[in-house]
Amino acid sequence: MRSGAISVLAISLMILLLPSISGQYSVESLSLGVYSDGYVKVSEVVLPENYTVSFSLPLPSVNVEGVVVLDENGNPLPYEINGSTLTVYFENATRVWITYYTPDLTSKSGAIWSLRFNSTVPVKITFPDNALIVGLTDIPLEITGNSILMPAGNHTISYVLQYRPTTEVPTTSVPETTAESSNSSLPPHPGSSPNTPDRDSTNWITIGTLALLVLAAGSVIYMKHRKDEEETDISREDFAGRLKEYELTKDEEKALLYLFDRGGRARQAEIREMLGIPKTTAWRMFQRLEKQGLVRIYKKKRDNWVELRL
Repeated sequence: MRSGAISVLAISLMILLLPSISGQYSVESLSLGVYSDGYVKVSEVVLPENYTVSFSLPLPSVNVEGVVVLDENGNPLPYEINGSTLTVYFENATRVWITYYTPDLTSKSGAIWSLRFNSTVPVKITFPDNALIVGLTDIPLEITGNSILMPAGNHTISYVLQYRPTTEVPTTSVPETTAESSNSSLPPHPGSSPNTPDRDSTNWITIGTLALLVLAAGSVIYMKHRKDEEETDISREDFAGRLKEYELTKDEEKALLYLFDRGGRARQAEIREMLGIPKTTAWRMFQRLEKQGLVRIYKKKRDNWVELRL
């Protein structure tokens, strides 16, 4: 009888102690790989606390696929999913790599996609090669190619997928699927279906064709204008007149004239303060000007600089 009471007491103590040795962790890094069909590959590195045997990680939704959980040596770890919670049993692992795919981080309205996420650490996001960001809730910490590093917080990023004509591939090569060709650095995800065109691809073909015609016509006019010019220097009035050849907003014209008056380059923050516009608005404006070939954005020490290219 005394032995039975001791066993019940031991079990009760174990139950009381379980919360203190389970569920403790910190997130070391988080990255998102966005596919052209809206799927997102989530890659997360978790550091379990000492003296714990498991942790429970919230998932963005119940709709996740291709879950892989590995320790620092690449060995698979046992896990279970209950609703939108992932519980990992890691034993002696010091780092846990978690990857999975989900379509629930993105949504689409017309041609505009939106990526929404919340993180306690900076997040690296890799977009399709043909993605054009049109809206941000904060300034990226870093921009590299088609990847951006966003600070910790709750973010929404809006983007569109530009149409790009497919190029002819050698007959010995295996053509890529639509999703893969826009995400050359990402493997196929479980929900992908080969040769499934985007439902707005026809619209983008029309827009892309018109854009190419406009660019071609603009290039011919511009080259003819350059050829006819005999002077090597240009006055401020002539420069202002040349800006009329482009479809620019008032702020964009003021920014380019400000650069002209200062010898062709200035700090991005300096121009933004002159215009009196928010950081995100200024960032989008300079991105548009750079895509038109009117300016070049580069980093000097800790400041972003803008150089006139016109």
